[in-house]
Amino acid sequence: MKARGAVLLVLSIFPLAAAVKPAALFGDHMVLQGGMPVPVWGTAGAGEQVTVLLNGQRREVAADAAGKWMVRLADLKPGGPYEMTIAGANTITIQDVLVGEVWLGSGQSNMAFTVSKKAASYAGLVDEEKEIAAANYPKLRMFTGKNLKSYEPQADLQGQWLVCTPETVPGFSAVAYLFGRNLQKELDTPVGMLVLAYGASTAEAWLPRETVAADP
Repeated sequence: MKARGAVLLVLSIFPLAAAVKPAALFGDHMVLQGGMPVPVWGTAGAGEQVTVLLNGQRREVAADAAGKWMVRLADLKPGGPYEMTIAGANTITIQDVLVGEVWLGSGQSNMAFTVSKKAASYAGLVDEEKEIAAANYPKLRMFTGKNLKSYEPQADLQGQWLVCTPETVPGFSAVAYLFGRNLQKELDTPVGMLVLAYGASTAEAWLPRETVAADP
């Protein structure tokens, strides 16, 4: 009992560091925007030192009192695949990272409209089976965010990056897929599509509340 009490006393004096966790956008198969500083953020223990490594770049920062941290990678050149390491009390390795063009597709159901009607009964491309069979574009990736209602801006969201293949493309946004595919082929550079679409949402729902209040 004395030994157990001593352990509890030590833990109360030196609390365990929280695990470093990047936002969901930073995961396997992600695409980062080239030609500009790129923010990478997440959570950790308050004051915890976080190190981010990518293709020879090293960035360090201490998490703030709320456990939030952010670093910015310098001008990135298109290419990859790379490996990103995020280290603190624990270490996370993110595989198959590309650098290229990143575009956002947001809006209503017309942006959520999927490549295959099997993913959404109201959707589906013309000649979808032919389109799906040809959708082998390893340098095209898509992140589809899960719908969430909130009055406040969110630091994270649920979703994952998927490489474009005949197996994954049926659930892709058709508009984002066709745009991303054509752009990737024309520029011959990696392309990442972020799809954040909410059917029947109004334009006001995508604006800061203070903006709507000031200019209804």
